[in-house]
Amino acid sequence: MIFLFVRLESEFIEKIVGDVLNNLHAMPSSHTTTGLFGIDVRVSEVESLLNMESPDVLIVCIWGMGGIGKTTIAKVVCNNVRSRFQGIFFANFRQQSDLQRSFLSQLLGQEILNRGLLSFRDSFVRDRLRRIKVFIVLDDVDNSMALEEWRDLLDGRNSSFGPGSKVLITSRDKQVLSNVVDETYKVEGLNYEDAIQLFSSKALKNCTPTIDQRDLIKQIARHVQGNPLALEVLGSSFYGKSIEEWRSALNKLAQDPQIEKALRISYDGLDSEQKSIFLDIAHFLRGWKKNQAIRILDCFYGRSVTFDISTLIDKCLITTDNSVDGYERLEMHDLLQEMAFNIVRAESDFPGERSRLCHPPDFVHVLEENKVKATAINCRSCICSKVDVFE
Repeated sequence: MIFLFVRLESEFIEKIVGDVLNNLHAMPSSHTTTGLFGIDVRVSEVESLLNMESPDVLIVCIWGMGGIGKTTIAKVVCNNVRSRFQGIFFANFRQQSDLQRSFLSQLLGQEILNRGLLSFRDSFVRDRLRRIKVFIVLDDVDNSMALEEWRDLLDGRNSSFGPGSKVLITSRDKQVLSNVVDETYKVEGLNYEDAIQLFSSKALKNCTPTIDQRDLIKQIARHVQGNPLALEVLGSSFYGKSIEEWRSALNKLAQDPQIEKALRISYDGLDSEQKSIFLDIAHFLRGWKKNQAIRILDCFYGRSVTFDISTLIDKCLITTDNSVDGYERLEMHDLLQEMAFNIVRAESDFPGERSRLCHPPDFVHVLEENKVKATAINCRSCICSKVDVFE
């Protein structure tokens, strides 16, 4: 009789806890998405991939180029669903250190650290983790080594965490997570209307745009192709400026250091030849048929560059597009191409001493000086390699 009473009481308490959690979930979230244009659709799609009602432990990757909004989406999802989980952990891999210690203290309590249990491999730690339903966000994971200490937990996800636990990982590199995640969500740029609204909210605040401003806003929105970071930074920098200043800045969009800092992270992670291949595509081969471009690069580098092209695609530095004529062509974001141009310009103040030439003013300068050391020149859409012309 006593045993029956204890069991009924336990079931009753469990039901109360479940009802409270359901009621909390039904309450409106205190987190606001005001000003985050286009966010609701993206958040809904990620939550669908996480399959919140499923008891399975699922890992979803949010993948995309720098500045596209991966972290923002992850934060909104986390706020939306936090009432469904017993433990929440959100960590930025690039900015935080000793993540394992932080993880264990947040999810399992300080007593775990007091016991000196700082390893995911500890049986007591694993047993405790299996008993709780957690929501984990690992933000900005840039290489496979960064996930190494987490791999045992993630690979054995269903025996590592409580039923229904979910893990979100954000990354610029798809291959980092290829053997870990269950689903990958690629973040696209904002659509045209959302891009215009976001830029206008930063550049004009609550003011109505003039006819001239409307025309320039449309040009800017097209140029940055829906990159939220670019739109926010540019919009903020344009606020309070004259229409002449807007026009002057239109041709220098990618030179803003805040934008380039975000976009260069993926580029800086390449090896020297991959950097060179990226610069070649940006200067000479954008829009070329993929197979044709690869054949040219194979000859230039004396080896197959197929793997390197795949790496550039995985890091969102280039894309492939077959929407125009059915042929798979190499493409890239305008801001990334402008970044590549800036990288080469920074090699020297003198065009003839840069590794690549593709702009008519640079050709004029080189012809007038009758001197060039460029590795390659874009001459009517063909690559003339290993050029060395001296006075």
